[in-house]
Amino acid sequence: MLCPQVAQRQAEEAGHSTEDELHLLCTHGILHLLGYDHGEPAEEREMFGVQARLLASWRTATAS
Repeated sequence: MLCPQVAQRQAEEAGHSTEDELHLLCTHGILHLLGYDHGEPAEEREMFGVQARLLASWRTATAS
């Protein structure tokens, strides 16, 4: 579940749009459901790397 008000606040703090924050939160949550975690440095590097690649791919696909 995503809370638009929390996403808006987090987006403002991060300096990007609420839409971008919602994409990030959704992607992050799905990665957790798929078994990714970020409790250890190596896990964090892996998860956030996958997350960054997915979000970049999404931005490229929707920019056309």
